[in-house]
Amino acid sequence: MNIALVLSGGSGTRLGAELPKQYRIIAGKPVVVHTLEQFQRCAEIGFVTAVAAPEWESAIWGWKRTYGLTKLRAVAPAGKNRQQSIRNGLLAAEPFMEGTPGGVVIQDAARPLTTQDLLSRLLQGLSEAPCVMPALPVTDTAYTSRDGQWVDGLLDRAVLYTGQAPEAFHYRPYLKLYRETSPEELSSMSGSCQLPYSRGWAVKMIPGDPDNLKITYPADLETCEKRLLEREKTV
Repeated sequence: MNIALVLSGGSGTRLGAELPKQYRIIAGKPVVVHTLEQFQRCAEIGFVTAVAAPEWESAIWGWKRTYGLTKLRAVAPAGKNRQQSIRNGLLAAEPFMEGTPGGVVIQDAARPLTTQDLLSRLLQGLSEAPCVMPALPVTDTAYTSRDGQWVDGLLDRAVLYTGQAPEAFHYRPYLKLYRETSPEELSSMSGSCQLPYSRGWAVKMIPGDPDNLKITYPADLETCEKRLLEREKTV
């Protein structure tokens, strides 16, 4: 059985609004609801755990009832950082796995445009590797700068890629990594693949989706709303 963790603990400070971006309303629903609906529609996903600040837990349960999110089974408390939130979500999901093997998809709540095709390809990749990440080739010339003012190096963009969420992992080995890694070491990491890669896991890349936008800035809300409404017209 495959499961999903939806990370909804961010404060959205770069958006410049009091309400975190994942709870803003676009196309008639909170952003996080659009993201949860991705997994509600995905036949390969058995259930979902959301990870959120405690003050949002009751709202998320309310949205489960309002929008028929029957696969949502748990809401775990967000941690001090992304890695601690992942750990909390993995632990909250453990009782529902019932000892069965399977994969876990880690998704950002602020990515409401992820397609069913990408989710399917991501999960298929777990048959070949314990860790799968969508990635896009870097198309702009990439430089390095230690002080942020002067260029001190040029990178070969032919071997550079940008990773996207969601990412997928073999659930039990991934949980074991998070159980065995100290909070201090976890706090020094960012992406979901960083810990397994640091432990020697093979990380498989699959083609990402340029439209799989993560809401970061105010203009992203308008872009996502427009695309969601366009998708509704084609259903």
